[in-house]
Amino acid sequence: MKIWNEIEKDAFSYFQWFNKDEACERVGRVPSLSVFSINGSELFGSSDRTAFKDLCSSEIQKVFTNQNFLKDHKLYLFVNVEVKDKNSRIERHKKVWKLLETKWQLDTLIKGPEIEVEVDGKMFFSSIANFRLENLSVVLDVVSSNPKRYTIIASRKDDFLSEKAITDIFRLAFNQYRSRRYKDEIDYFGLSIHLCQENDMIFRWGDTSEEAEIAVILKSDIFTLFNDLQ
Repeated sequence: MKIWNEIEKDAFSYFQWFNKDEACERVGRVPSLSVFSINGSELFGSSDRTAFKDLCSSEIQKVFTNQNFLKDHKLYLFVNVEVKDKNSRIERHKKVWKLLETKWQLDTLIKGPEIEVEVDGKMFFSSIANFRLENLSVVLDVVSSNPKRYTIIASRKDDFLSEKAITDIFRLAFNQYRSRRYKDEIDYFGLSIHLCQENDMIFRWGDTSEEAEIAVILKSDIFTLFNDLQ
């Protein structure tokens, strides 16, 4: 297993699918965004992946603690669960949190309301929960299980658990700019160009069969907070 960190001051250079012309079309400007990432390769099996997630959690906890970062920001888990059968009482009962709690222990999270939303004919239950830094490892486990529908956002906002905030975040994550093929997947570019301008941070988990990465996308002027992890 190989582990390394990457620092990129320009997120548009780091992600090929970050498009400056599209950013101008959506938000009227090209936001100044940077990326810090922890990368792993030669992840052969579940034990290597577990070790990598634990290392990611430890590294991110270290820099957040050293910079006293959580004085200004709180950590949130954003989740979206597709309803396979709209007439199913079980799915409507479990919604988001009861479903996830069948796999993970999430009782320490402060959970927001579970709202019913629709994308391209598909129905979802969407919600956001605030979690403590010490719970990052289990939250990364949740996110890595389905990064197309789950992610982490660090925000300074106080109303992130409101029904309006959840609805607004959902509309940014699943929007009209997405092609039909990807419409029911989180648009990390859209979240980043909108929310990072407001000093939020977007966490993006990515993986292949033997590689994985947790990338933190943030406004460039607070990028120095991650220098300790170089």
